[in-house]
Amino acid sequence: MTRQSFFVLLFISLLPITSFAETAYVTDVLRLKLYQNPKSQGEIIKTIMSGDTLTILERQPRYAKVRTSDNIVGWTKSAYLVYEPPPRLIVSNMEKQLSIAKLQTKKSSDQMKIALTDARKYQQLLIENEEKIGIQASQLEKLKLQNEEFEQSMVGYESSVPVNAYLISIVLFFIIGIALGWYIIDYRIRKNHGGFRIY
Repeated sequence: MTRQSFFVLLFISLLPITSFAETAYVTDVLRLKLYQNPKSQGEIIKTIMSGDTLTILERQPRYAKVRTSDNIVGWTKSAYLVYEPPPRLIVSNMEKQLSIAKLQTKKSSDQMKIALTDARKYQQLLIENEEKIGIQASQLEKLKLQNEEFEQSMVGYESSVPVNAYLISIVLFFIIGIALGWYIIDYRIRKNHGGFRIY
């Protein structure tokens, strides 16, 4: 290996190790300081906690430049960063999901109770309507029977008047008409002739 190649390799190895933005987490039960500069130098910008989500922007030996979820950028020790959510964060997320599931279950239960109450109400209305329909159907049947009885009585009444009675009635009306006509004519003749009948 030439001296020139050696210096090139040495220069490359001393360059800061950079990478594309990665997501990392602060490992369990730990508080880390976020520094302004690498190697724990400069002002402490923020304290980051276990489970905090960080975006790795740049790497150096033992240190990483990160961005926090609230957009603060600084340097911290890379040995305490992990690429899988730590158990504490997993438990916290599971507790949140469980809490949400409980709320949804309670909401669903309340909605089911309301639906059951409405169903009972509509069932009661249906029963009442069926009873009303039954009463109306019974009344309609009674009216039909009464109508049939009335029609039968009318038929019986019509058939109870004999044909002779019709004939006798016609003859009587005819005789009465003749007598009444004769009386009117006689009255007019007497009136016109001073009370004397002239035929």
